[in-house]
Amino acid sequence: MADKYRVAIASTDGETVNTHYGKSEIFYIYIVDDDEGYDLLEKRSVKPVCQDGFHDKSAMDIHVQQFTDCKYVIASRIGDGAIQSLTTQGITAMELPGSIDDAILKVWKYNRIQGLF
Repeated sequence: MADKYRVAIASTDGETVNTHYGKSEIFYIYIVDDDEGYDLLEKRSVKPVCQDGFHDKSAMDIHVQQFTDCKYVIASRIGDGAIQSLTTQGITAMELPGSIDDAILKVWKYNRIQGLF
C-alpha cells in the first residue's frame, strides 16, 4: 500500500528551499505519494515566529500547530527550538536548501527507508 503524506516547504519562489523556518511567510504544501509522485496542494501563508533572533516557546508551539497535517517540514535552516516543537508534534524537520524537487526526492528516499524498520 502506498504511503501518502504532506510536506511543508519554506520558499519565497516555489522553486527553491530558500527560507529559514522561523522567518518564512509562505510554505508550499505538497502531497507526496510514494508510488505516484507529488503535487502542490496549497500555498500556506503564516506569520513568521522568529522576532530578531528571539523565540518565545509558546509562540513556537502555536506556530507548529499550522503544520500538524504535515509529516515533514523542510527549510533552508531550522533552529533547535523549532525542531523540538515540531518533533513533539510528530513532525520531522529537515534542513534541505536547494531545489524543491531535490528536497522532495530526499524526503521520499528517507520515508522509504523509515518504512523498512
